[in-house]
Amino acid sequence: PPINYLTIARKKPCMVITYNANMTPAARRLTFSGNGIQYRYEENEPRLFRDGSGSVIFRNKRGIVMDKIISFKRYICGYEEFNFNSLYRNCSDGIKKLPVNVFMLEHKKYGVILVNSGCSKLLRLNATAFSRLLSKHKLRFTDDDSIKARLLSENMDPMIVKKVLLTHCSPECCGGLNLLPKYELLSIARVLTMVWLADPSDGIMKNTLPDADTPKKAAGIFKGKTVLSDYFKWVFDVFGDGSILAVDLTGCFGAMAGFFLPEKNIFIAADASIDEAALSDGLIPSDKLLKMTAYPDDYLSILATLRRLKKDHPEITLIFSHSEVVDSF
Repeated sequence: PPINYLTIARKKPCMVITYNANMTPAARRLTFSGNGIQYRYEENEPRLFRDGSGSVIFRNKRGIVMDKIISFKRYICGYEEFNFNSLYRNCSDGIKKLPVNVFMLEHKKYGVILVNSGCSKLLRLNATAFSRLLSKHKLRFTDDDSIKARLLSENMDPMIVKKVLLTHCSPECCGGLNLLPKYELLSIARVLTMVWLADPSDGIMKNTLPDADTPKKAAGIFKGKTVLSDYFKWVFDVFGDGSILAVDLTGCFGAMAGFFLPEKNIFIAADASIDEAALSDGLIPSDKLLKMTAYPDDYLSILATLRRLKKDHPEITLIFSHSEVVDSF
């Protein structure tokens, strides 16, 4: 059904959903109860349309406007090769070349936000560390693959990026941070601790980690209702308005966050799975893959949780750092 946003009698904005007048109240409840958002059903409120269709006002229980996320898109900032034969026991797909994704979303209040920053030439500045990195991770990228180059190719000044949400502290997530002029770094406290404690003079990350002057802010606890509460012990609220929620996906890395956009039912699950196929096809991680993870038991637990979430809530789109197909809006 078409969805319209408006303000009535100077009250807080609410959601008005038009529907076919022939639908039963039960069908309407079923139709409008999705998207992981709790609405109060107010059929007794006045109709706004008299042309054969009806309308019912649904208010979010916290009174939140439901159009905070205006747009969402993906930039490919490099590629990484994965040998699925060796990473999974029950797969014969061989080597797959998957993108290193950086996600951009536009927030109504906070402007342009990136999720991670992709690969860049900064990773090559320490040649010895970069060689060690390539022995474990088959990264492929050119200077034109950096997030800065991607933005400039679309006539966008990197200065427009006001916030960066960091899923985890890895080369392909932090590789372009220092190409961005001025921004605030946000994540769960566990991830930011990895950034704070990292030795800036050590290894591959020394040229990519943000300097001490870069503002960093950890998300607080989310106090509202969300479908994620059934799957994760803690749910965090990045901006305090319910527009972007975060959960702890630690397992594959020593600290990792996932970000959920409730309005759009998009869950950015970082590297909790290599891609959708590894999650949905029931692939069994090999001993080699488990040895590559920071906490194998937690990694398997998170993988099982995401599979259960996907099964229980098919309306939620799971996206990973290496997803091949990502829809924009």
